[in-house]
Amino acid sequence: MVAESDASRRPRRQYESPVRQERAERTRAHVIATAGRLFAEHGYAATSMRRIAAEAEVGLETVTQTGRKANLLLAAFRSGFAGDPDAVDITALIGGFPGGAEPGHTEPGSAGAGGGTDLVEAITTATARLADGLRDSLGIWRAFTVAAAADETVAAARAELAGLRRREITTWLEAPESAGMLPTRDATSRARLADMLGLLTSHDAYDHLVTVCGWPHDDFASWTSAAILDRLRSP
Repeated sequence: MVAESDASRRPRRQYESPVRQERAERTRAHVIATAGRLFAEHGYAATSMRRIAAEAEVGLETVTQTGRKANLLLAAFRSGFAGDPDAVDITALIGGFPGGAEPGHTEPGSAGAGGGTDLVEAITTATARLADGLRDSLGIWRAFTVAAAADETVAAARAELAGLRRREITTWLEAPESAGMLPTRDATSRARLADMLGLLTSHDAYDHLVTVCGWPHDDFASWTSAAILDRLRSP
């Protein structure tokens, strides 16, 4: 019997090659993008993991390693909306509260309570970026909505995403209030305002006004910006 050497008993070091890691990240992004396109074009139910693998020109194992079908749908939505398959909130798209205000900090040149030119410009810029995100992820959002009606896992993911967004918008409002840029509200009023802003900036609002009613994309962005400013300034 050959004795086991000390070297053979040592745990092998795991070597992470930067090149290999970069290749894996590119493959993951490609699989997610392919899945998103198929979900948007053919729907969630009609898009199988094998079809995603075939369209992405990778092995089925590569697709399953990227995530379950519901996870791919969520990652594809996040990628289309915020440009990042791992994004969990709207700040990934607009970079936090417009103007970069932090609690207790007022931007130089701001108009103080109620907001002024700086706030208007910041909201206008942020809303334009948000509208682009809604447009770019509208197809996958429709697939998401249909899938949620028939798949409990997708429904749970959609509900969790909605809850996260609601809480994030509520937190988002606290910074300009603390900085004196907006009227101070109690928790209930702030939560209600967050619900209003969530509706104004939703895929449903974009789909209705742009797709159904025929509004130009830029008109939606302008109207949404004005509506948000009106609600923010109201006590």
